[in-house]
Amino acid sequence: MLTYIALGSNIGDKLFYLQQARHKLRNLSTDHILRQSSVYQTSPIDCLDGSPDFLNAVIAIDYAGTAEDLLAQTQLIENQLDRTRFAINSPRTIDVDILCFGDQLLSEKKLELPHPRMHLRRFVIEPLCEIAPDLRIPGLKFTAAEYLCDLKGTQRIELHRKDW
Repeated sequence: MLTYIALGSNIGDKLFYLQQARHKLRNLSTDHILRQSSVYQTSPIDCLDGSPDFLNAVIAIDYAGTAEDLLAQTQLIENQLDRTRFAINSPRTIDVDILCFGDQLLSEKKLELPHPRMHLRRFVIEPLCEIAPDLRIPGLKFTAAEYLCDLKGTQRIELHRKDW
């Protein structure tokens, strides 16, 4: 199943954490990493006061299991990379979010697909547009590129590193 996953980090060696998460996700994919965006530096949104900037990226993998299986794997990756949850939107070593799992629509307590706020977050949509601008987000009206047009200027976001 073609799956888009967002990665974010805002403490420690942020690029290292993105690279480690990407490596672990590559091992879950039937075809390694199909596509990956550049890494973007972004200002925090709805985070604790004084939270550091994030590094964000989006990757696409082909996953053979279920969305629930992948959620368990992404949470394991976060734990392996020292993710701690002491407050909502607190600084984190790594955040691994499933954005889209094929065209699946799912609304459960632990998992909602597509990610319910992805189209409202420039730090997600801009890297997603880099690798899949024509992706029509399941259950929504527009493509990723069309949502990005509405989000231009809503958050400071700048290219951090093209190759990682």
